[in-house]
Amino acid sequence: MDNNGHSLADELRAVKMLLILQALASGYQQKHIAAMLGISEATLSRMLPKGIAKEIAKITNRRLGAEAA
Repeated sequence: MDNNGHSLADELRAVKMLLILQALASGYQQKHIAAMLGISEATLSRMLPKGIAKEIAKITNRRLGAEAA
């Protein structure tokens, strides 16, 4: 553990989650992210806070719509 009481495993989990969220924000579908990680789509879904994927999709769609205008 480091001085803050966080283990390397905790930090790696946090980085993995950030990468998953970035992939969602970039437009990747959950099934593609799950395949890249070698896990089932259901497992990926359980890893995410409830409703976060839909919220990210809405934000991304709004951003893309604004860029197209």
